[in-house]
Amino acid sequence: MADFGDDSRTVSEVDRNAAIRVRNTIEVRSLDGSLTPAQLDDFADLAQKGASDIARFTGVTPRSQRILIYLSPRIDISHTYPHYPGSSHHEARVFIDSERVEHHDAPYLHELVHAVVGDGGAMWLEEGFASWVASSVATNYGGYYAPVLSQGNERVDEQARHALERYGDATPTAWFESDSPNLSQRDRRSFYILSHSFTKYLGTTLGTSRLVRIHEARNAQALKRISGLSLDEWRTRWMASLSESNGRVAAGR
Repeated sequence: MADFGDDSRTVSEVDRNAAIRVRNTIEVRSLDGSLTPAQLDDFADLAQKGASDIARFTGVTPRSQRILIYLSPRIDISHTYPHYPGSSHHEARVFIDSERVEHHDAPYLHELVHAVVGDGGAMWLEEGFASWVASSVATNYGGYYAPVLSQGNERVDEQARHALERYGDATPTAWFESDSPNLSQRDRRSFYILSHSFTKYLGTTLGTSRLVRIHEARNAQALKRISGLSLDEWRTRWMASLSESNGRVAAGR
């Protein structure tokens, strides 16, 4: 998880010696020398396209403030503050490892979903939504999907089935019932996989606009108010769909 003290130091270090690229709704600040000018130009273009494509896919109106993206090799895990607490403007700030940008495996779309759409209330909804939208945007509009801890939409259900085989139903049920579950390092990957698969199921069943409304409510209880079914009912249907899909694949073999 992000440490605000570390991020404050990263901001200070980068701002003292920054290579900056500004696009329409994006400002990229990279620790000077961590990327070539061409790499920085390409990433700024890619990030601007990604932010625009996320708004297009979700129907969310882009914010008037620019999203600030900080790039540095000292950032261990990419993360986002939808409203950065260290700024008087509380703009969205994204922190990404510059080496992942260089190698074209940065989860920039996932992080930009957090920045463009904001908080979702429950952690499973925030992270699952970001992964589902990021993979959908890459597939429909271009750019690339870099897994955070789950593969893209076409592979995540298979990952989810394996995770459920390891844990059974009890642990994932507890994860979804908590807005901020206490996860071990071992559990984190499975949590992201299951959250992505479940949110993808909700998105494809309910439609993007209704899932966006649930996300924007910042309260997972909005799922029942907007869809008419409780979280437990949706989770039961999702797990059944995974079993049915697995059965069809097995029969096809």
